[in-house]
Amino acid sequence: MAGKLQVVGTPIGNLEDLTLRAKRTLTEASVILAEDTRQTRVLLESCGISLAGKQLLSCNAHNEKGRMNGVLEHLSAGVDVALVTDSGAPCISDPGGHMVEAVVEAGFDVEVIPGASAPIAALMGAGLIATRFAFLGFLPLKGKERERLVTDAFQAGLAVVLFESAQRIEKTLADLFAWCGPQKVVVARELTKKFETFHRGILGQELSPSLMLKGEMVVVVEATFVSKLAEPENLAELVSKELSSAPELLTLPAKEIAFIIAQKFRCSRTAVYALVVKAKNNL
Repeated sequence: MAGKLQVVGTPIGNLEDLTLRAKRTLTEASVILAEDTRQTRVLLESCGISLAGKQLLSCNAHNEKGRMNGVLEHLSAGVDVALVTDSGAPCISDPGGHMVEAVVEAGFDVEVIPGASAPIAALMGAGLIATRFAFLGFLPLKGKERERLVTDAFQAGLAVVLFESAQRIEKTLADLFAWCGPQKVVVARELTKKFETFHRGILGQELSPSLMLKGEMVVVVEATFVSKLAEPENLAELVSKELSSAPELLTLPAKEIAFIIAQKFRCSRTAVYALVVKAKNNL
């Protein structure tokens, strides 16, 4: 009988969040793939799981593809293989996706042993409208894609959930304000750990309690109601009327005008920007 790949969720901070099923799976596993073997060794030892007779192998972003053939050989021989990351769910902003894909394509079974999840934990405690959300992981550090990922989700009426580091959180919050306007926001910091804190407020304003630039963070921006996007012919008329009724807008850069109008009417900022540029050029 062929083995199966067991994808195991691990704690994101509090070791008591390792489920009974996950503990049993890791206890019985003879092969464990770990993002960082040192981190996983600490987890196993803290839970009283012996490493005797086990293979604890690294499987990270650098060597994941190189591990595939060995894993497939184990599965062919009837050996179950457990896959974990340093914290949380494998494949969710963590290594593991390529391995799961290869195992599925090779015809072997995949078993999921779910556990703690930072995005879900943040949403559970945020107290924001987030029935439908887009999880964006870590945003690109720069470039148009950084803004596009957020605005596409926001304009679709989805709450935005993303990871950020303490070193970049202030810039990211400023960018989110520029892209989304004064929406409700929560920064969930050090989830499940001793100093877990939910910093709440409005983008562009001070959070309460004041944000500490320390620890791991999940940012949640509340979803906004989005009406049906204006049809192209109506959108041109809408932009023209808005500029005529508020000529002072024309003193602003086209990007800012587009943001104001798109926010007001919940329509595509890209489409509005093109019409604003055209209007300004005609003046």
